[in-house]
Amino acid sequence: MKKSSKSAQLVLDEIIDAARKLKISSRGLSIGEIIAMIRNQLGMPQKVLARRAGIPQSTVSRIEGSKRDPNLSTLQKILQALSCEIIIVPLLMEPIDVIRRKQARRIAENNARYLRGTMSLEKQEPDTKLVQELIKDEENELLRSPGSKLWQE
Repeated sequence: MKKSSKSAQLVLDEIIDAARKLKISSRGLSIGEIIAMIRNQLGMPQKVLARRAGIPQSTVSRIEGSKRDPNLSTLQKILQALSCEIIIVPLLMEPIDVIRRKQARRIAENNARYLRGTMSLEKQEPDTKLVQELIKDEENELLRSPGSKLWQE
């Protein structure tokens, strides 16, 4: 795998850290609830927001009431009408190294199952310790190899 530069890793870590903090700060509020909070703080009626965004007032009501998830273009219109920007960032559920290691482990275990199946056809049973060593070796080899090999199915 091509190693990412330290600066790219630092930027990614910073983005992920900010996204985690934002997720905590948002207290599980839906985007509709946040839109309603901003609109109310501005003292803007739904009807005015709808007109400024160029969408039906009923759409604003459904979005604010969490009865409808807005598509990206509708969300952009609403937020622009509220003098807001939209920022979309991924929030990794696990660190990148953990995701890569799990993928390598999955592939290595699949290959070991294939080996066991082949050996059982020949009425042989591989040593469990040997299989575990093979899985570990293959996992490490996959982690050292180019990323595309890690993600080939």
